[in-house]
Amino acid sequence: MSDFTIVENSEDALLKTIRTKLSEGYKESELSVVSKSKLHIEELNDSEVSLTSTSGTFSDKIARLLVGEDGEDIVLSYFNLSESDKERYKKEILDHKYIVIATKDTSSHEEVEEANAAYDPNEELNHYAEESRGPKS
Repeated sequence: MSDFTIVENSEDALLKTIRTKLSEGYKESELSVVSKSKLHIEELNDSEVSLTSTSGTFSDKIARLLVGEDGEDIVLSYFNLSESDKERYKKEILDHKYIVIATKDTSSHEEVEEANAAYDPNEELNHYAEESRGPKS
């Protein structure tokens, strides 16, 4: 389940919320920030925090105009939200607030370690793709 936090339209408040989530044990890759417009925050440029703008590109806007969907609805549809929660977060985004979404990654990465020769401690450092013990594409 994802944890949604509404943040006022302030870079300082957003960065403080992200630091709080990191101190709670979330990894940068488990955090997303949804905003109305594209964010240009220096501290987040080299981070793994996902920054999503609901305004999208020019072609996104044209496509949504033709289909009749809005960007906020599309972005929030990726999360399992009730209609009332979706409308609440959509309103907050339209009011130019940020939504910080923290989702724990519970997936297992063991298959990669088992199938990739790079993770075998008994193997030399020289390995090639064909040495992978996993499925071939």
